Order: sequence, then C-alpha cells, then structure tokens
Amino acid sequence: MAHHIISQTTPVKKTKPPAVNRRQMSDIVDRTGYLTPSATFSSLRLHKSTTRSFATILNDEELLQLVNQFRATGQTDYGLLAQLLSRASVLIRLKYAKGKDLVVFRDNHSRSPKYHPNDTEAGAPDLVGLLEAISLLLDEDDTARIPWHHILTIIEEKGKADRKDGPRQSGAYLAFANQSRPDLVGMYGLSISPVGYVIQYSCPAGLQTSEEFPWSDLVPLVSYVYTLYVPHPDFATRDPSVTLADTGDVLGPPAWNIRDGDKVYENCVVRVVGDPWHRMTWVAKVGDTPITIKDSYRDVHSSFREGKLYDILHKEGPAPGFLRVKKEYEVQWKRGWPITVTVDSTTRIKTRLIMHTWGESLRKCPSLIDFLKCMYDILEAHRWAVMERNIIHRDISHGNIFVQAEDFKGEDEEEFKGTEHRPIFVNEIIENENTKNTDPLARLGDFDNAAELDRAAAVSPSFVARRDTIYMNDEPLRCRTGTPKFIARSPALGCLLVDDIKFPSMPKLPIHLADRYAQVYSNDRSGLRTFCDDSITCLGGVYTKEMGRKHDKNPDLCVTQFEHRPRHDAESVFWCMVVFLLLAVPVDSAPEDPLVLEDPDKFGLNCAWKYIANHEIGESEDSGDSRLSLLRRPRWGKWLHPELAHVEDFLLDLAAQIRPEWGLIEPAPPILHLHEAMQRIILEYIDLWKTQNKDVKFDTGRIRPAEIPDNRIMPQVSHKPSVNGQLIAASLLRPKRQSNQLGPKEESQAKRRRITRQGTDSYKEVPRSLPPLPRFKGRRITRQGTESYEKDATSYKEVPQSLPLSPRFLPGCQLPLEYSPDADEFTKSLPSTPVSLSTNLRLSPTLDPQVLDTDSDAEA
Repeated sequence: MAHHIISQTTPVKKTKPPAVNRRQMSDIVDRTGYLTPSATFSSLRLHKSTTRSFATILNDEELLQLVNQFRATGQTDYGLLAQLLSRASVLIRLKYAKGKDLVVFRDNHSRSPKYHPNDTEAGAPDLVGLLEAISLLLDEDDTARIPWHHILTIIEEKGKADRKDGPRQSGAYLAFANQSRPDLVGMYGLSISPVGYVIQYSCPAGLQTSEEFPWSDLVPLVSYVYTLYVPHPDFATRDPSVTLADTGDVLGPPAWNIRDGDKVYENCVVRVVGDPWHRMTWVAKVGDTPITIKDSYRDVHSSFREGKLYDILHKEGPAPGFLRVKKEYEVQWKRGWPITVTVDSTTRIKTRLIMHTWGESLRKCPSLIDFLKCMYDILEAHRWAVMERNIIHRDISHGNIFVQAEDFKGEDEEEFKGTEHRPIFVNEIIENENTKNTDPLARLGDFDNAAELDRAAAVSPSFVARRDTIYMNDEPLRCRTGTPKFIARSPALGCLLVDDIKFPSMPKLPIHLADRYAQVYSNDRSGLRTFCDDSITCLGGVYTKEMGRKHDKNPDLCVTQFEHRPRHDAESVFWCMVVFLLLAVPVDSAPEDPLVLEDPDKFGLNCAWKYIANHEIGESEDSGDSRLSLLRRPRWGKWLHPELAHVEDFLLDLAAQIRPEWGLIEPAPPILHLHEAMQRIILEYIDLWKTQNKDVKFDTGRIRPAEIPDNRIMPQVSHKPSVNGQLIAASLLRPKRQSNQLGPKEESQAKRRRITRQGTDSYKEVPRSLPPLPRFKGRRITRQGTESYEKDATSYKEVPQSLPLSPRFLPGCQLPLEYSPDADEFTKSLPSTPVSLSTNLRLSPTLDPQVLDTDSDAEA
C-alpha cells in the first residue's frame, strides 16, 4: 500500500485536560493569544448605529450619573453596575427595539449558574444579562439559580489594581456559556473596572478581546448593548434551527427542538459538549428514540468530513460495528448562508450529523467477559474499516465506543449487503458453531479525526479536491491527533520510540480455538488469521543492532519515519482497556478501605492513575510519555481492584505486544498485525475465564475513587517568593476594592476561591465514565445537597437587570412543519413568549407589553 510521506511532522498544540472550573478555563485563556487586544474589534464585532443617533443615549443624565458614581466608587458594587448597564439597555430598547423583550443585567457574583451540559460547576460570573421574564421568575424564589441556557451575556467586575485579570476570567465564563447555548453561535462579554471596560466575543473559532476603552468614551459600551438587541448583520449570531423546548419548567433542565428541513426533532436532551474554541461537538438524544443529533464546527481546511467517511463506510448499507448515519449537512442561518465563525486565521462551519443509533457509555459493560467481547468487536470493526474501506479512525477513546446500542430503522433504510467480507464478531466464534452474522457488542463512532489510510486510493470528495495541492503538506497521516489518555505513544510524541525494542512473537491460540478461528475467518483477506512466526521473526520482521545504530546516528529519522498507522489505533484500544479496568468496581463490593484512601500515595490505584490523568500530547522533544511506567514497571496486582487481581496476566500479555516500536523492524509487519495479536490474546482469556468461572460482574453505576494530582504547569502570575512551594496569585498581592454588597460572597482566592457544589439539580442518568480531573485534595470541597442563599437586600429591581433574546430561542417556541430555508421568514411564525411563562409573566411597570419584533436584522 503506497503512502505519501511528508518530510516534516505537522506541529500540534500541547493538550491539557478539559477545564472543570473557572480557574482551569482561565489558564487555557492565558495559554492562547486571545487576550491580545484587537484594534479592529469595534468595527468587526459591534453593530453600531451612527454616533449622532446614539447622542440621546450618550447624553442621558441618569446614565451619566451612574457612570460617574461607578468611576468614583472605591468598592465593588455589583448593584450599581447592574443599574448602569440596565439603564443603557432600557434606553436602547425604547429607541431601537420596542418590539423586543427587555434585557436586564443581574448581580450573580455569589450564585453559580446551573445545568451546564457537562455537569460542570463553572463558578459565578459577577453579573449576567438575561431576559426580564427570566429575571422576574428568579426574584420569586430566593434559592433559585440562573440556568446557563438563559444567560445572554456575562460581565466581570474588577478594581483598579486587578483589572488586568478581568478579561481572562470573563473569557472563561464565556467559554462555559458557549457550551450551554447551542442556539447562540457566539456570545459577548464585558470586563469592567473604574478605569474602563473591555468587550469580548467568544465563539467556536476562538475568543476576541477589544482594547480597554476609557469611561470618557461610551460609544463602544452603548454599541455592545445595541448589538445584543440588533445583532451584527455580517455574520451569524444564532442558529435559527435550534430553539428551547417548552418543558413546563422554565428554570429547569433544558431540552431543545431542532429543525431539520421540514422535520422537527422535539425534546432533544444534550448528553455531552466538547471543548470551547474548537469543534465544540454537541451531542443530543431525540426524546425516547435512538436518534442522535451531533452538531460540530469543523475547520474549513480539514480534508476529511465525518459524514463523507460514514458514506464510504456504509456504501453497501449500514456497516456492522459502526453507528448508523442518516445524513450530514451544513447548517444555514439564512438562505444559502452556512453558519460560519472566524477568529484570526481560524474559520469553522457548523455541520450537523443525524445518526440513527444511540448507545450507552462503555462503563455500562455488565461484566469482565462482556467487556473483553466489546474490545474484540471494536478491533474487528476497525480492522474491517482499514481493509475494506481504507479508513483509519485516529481517535479511539471511551467517548467513541458505545455499548447496548439501539438502532432506528427508517422505512427507506436497507441492511448491510456486503456478505463476502462482512466483519465477523466474537460471539460467532465462541458462543455457537451454528451462529452466523452475529451483531457486535460494541460500536465505534465519532470519525471527526478519521482519514483514508492510502491517500492515492482516497475517494472522499473533500480530500480528492485537494490531493495534489500545496495544502498536502499539512495532511494526514503525518498530522498527530487523539485524546490524551488514549492516544498511542508514538503519535503523542510525533516520532518513533527507539527505546522499546523487545519484540515478542505473534501469540498462538489453543488448538480448539485456532481451528474455529480459522474456520470462521476462512474468507479473510488480511493473511493474518493463520499467521505464525518462524524461529527468528517477530510478527513477520526482525530487528538488528544495525537498525538501532541507524537511528542513533540520525535521530531525525525517528521523526521523518513516523506515520500514523493502524497499530496506533489498536494501541488506543489497549489504553481504553487499561482505563476501564483500573476504575472498574465489582458488583456488591464494599467501599475500599477509607484509611487507605486518606493517604492517596498509599492507594495503589493512584500510583497508576497519575500517569494516565496527567498525560498530554506534546512535542517530539519532550522527555517522554508519562504512561510508560505502566508498560515498563507494571504492578497490576496492586493497581487493580482486589477482585480483579487475576486480570494481571491478561494486561501483561497485551502490554508485551503494545510496548515495542514496531516501526523499527524490517520488513515492516502487516498493517493489522497488532489487531491480530490483541484479538488472539482477548479470545484466549475469554475462553479461559469462562472455563475457570472467573467472570466478574461490574457495578455500572460507580467507579473507583481516584485522587488525580494536577501536575500541569500554571502561568506564573507573580515574581514574589513562593509559600510552601506554591506561587502567590497576583491578585492576592494587590488591594481589592471593598464590597458594599449585602448578599453572601464566596471565599476569596485570586478573586475568590470557590467551593464547588454538586446540588440536587443534577439531572444526568448516566454516570461519568472517568473521574473528574484534576481534584485538589484539601483545596476543593464537594458536597451534595440543596443550596440556599440569603436574598440580596440591595437587589436592583426597578430598572431591569438583563438583556433580550430573540423569540425563536425561548422555551415553548413551536417550529413550523413546512421548512423555509429563509431564516427571516421562519422567525415570523414564532410566539413572543414561552407557553409556560405567558400566563404568569410579570412585566416591568415602566414598559408596555408588546409583541416581539421577529425581524432577523433586529433580533435579540
């Protein structure tokens, strides 16, 4: 199979674990160039009326008085700032958006918003903008918290001394808000101090930050509020195909209605959202059906589109072992215009994938043998995709493997026709000799990072169009991608691993399994099902000292000879097995010894888990892979749950095949050699444990406790001496304005050290398959229970405290049955308020109730 070798490994950014709180997200902001002020921010992002037409607002005495009060105050005064911004909002609404619901600004500094789609407690923005109707409902319940999906804009207030920290914090909150608002393409935010204010815009392409505007120039601030009512006409600010469903509980968990042509998928519940400022993949399940909708923002420069690769996989009908896919298309915000986001040189297009399969998390595997069967079937599906469809996955992880899958079979859908070279799954080998065409126990999905292995034979339209262009210098398979915990070691470093040179032979099956194996795979075309090494070969090749000297004399060969191969995906399957087995809890097992858990260094799981949790994808000059200790000095008996101690030999056998750098031997082994070796080992242990009655039932609702050390390098914020080895946060060294707020305030850190709460409003049924990371022992407190707060006696109510939203994004909006691709026409059919709000809505006494203006050029 020919391959186009590129002389330079494509650089990749070092990866970090997903942020689970505001501080970690702020660290991500620091590692980017997103805080560099953009001189063109106002012209590119703010929708302006003329300065002359803003004159009435800019000269409003009440607004100017509030501005002067805020500039002069020496205290943090969230109520005063809410009055200031709300006054500007009232003026803008009365002059430019009389048909709009009023947007108000509300003090939120002590109450973390709820219902983040990933169950993330992301901290509490100082102020938020939201519809007046939502704000009034919150006023009726002292304990209510704002749902993330009702937030329209975010404001962070700082003092003179620490105002430079404001944009990094507001940027972090905007990132969490982006994840919570599939109906909004982007969101605006503010960082405000008595010195001035900074405006930001966050979308999947990145975060943009303005210069700091002085209070003597109010035009950008008024333009920001105006843009919230009348969005910029040159780019999409919201997705008209996504609206909040009316669940009957406006402040409850969200469900979404999604329009697909002339069809509406109702009550879609979000299951997971990817990282912000990236593809930000959004996956929702449609009601009680197996239909799944996946929205993501793909880079316009990507050569392979997920939907097109699924088309190749399913060209003879839905291929066994993979998710069924109905269609893929680009989402439009108006006729002929796909939703596109651009920040600097990054441009992404919103793409929707309609899938007719729903599966449970890998953590739902009920037993040890069932888990091994699932892993066998994933390897089988992947090797079939390589052999028969020329597709390599490149990102196998827990999140991309589904068990207990259900399919939705439409009337026009056919079954798989490829009978001669159909993938053959494990139950056909071991359960019954008369069994034919058994279904897989696991499915492989998420082809966002997939590619065609042989580029010369590629048929994907987007790739073929660019195959012979200059862009090929950045094409796979030199590009390195994957998920940190599960990526193979060589792609993580971008080079061959010359230190791993202990090569084992191909495993041999017991005779009773070997005969059945050869019989079932009699039509296999890989040539590996009956493969045996001779006396000197290792999986078909040999390694000599001369080969080692070649790489020692020319270290650059380790980089130039690297290429992502099918064996690297097989190694990712191995890491999936390691993570699953380390965290598995046998059913009815007692909690592990609390005395041991009190000292994480003495708890065996932590010894292994620290290498996995802190693994990152780095550059080739990095010192190595943190997970190597799991291969070179394994102590599985100590690391695994005591009832899984017998799994040690299985993992040792697999690790012996995984550890060597197979790219060093000559001739090169067959491309599926590692799949074959792993499948033989898995098959042998399934048979052994069934015979010895060593299966273990799993508790699928919990995982073992793992204290995850956080070894990430944080930005140095102070040159002061460290205290007990910890850098002092810069904001702690500067005086902070005192607060005159009467409401409760959270514990201080750089701004305040948050106490993370996991309240009773958590609504996900499926437990997380991995522990959250990192967890800081002694620094972060997690407790369960109902939260209650004292009501803020200074809460500002007479002047609204938040911003308006287009009616199309309110709960209860009903979508038309007949599709019109024109967003302007579509919005005209939507009601102005949610059904569940319409009977009890209390409007501001200063404003007349009006029907919302549905003109898309003036949408909220």
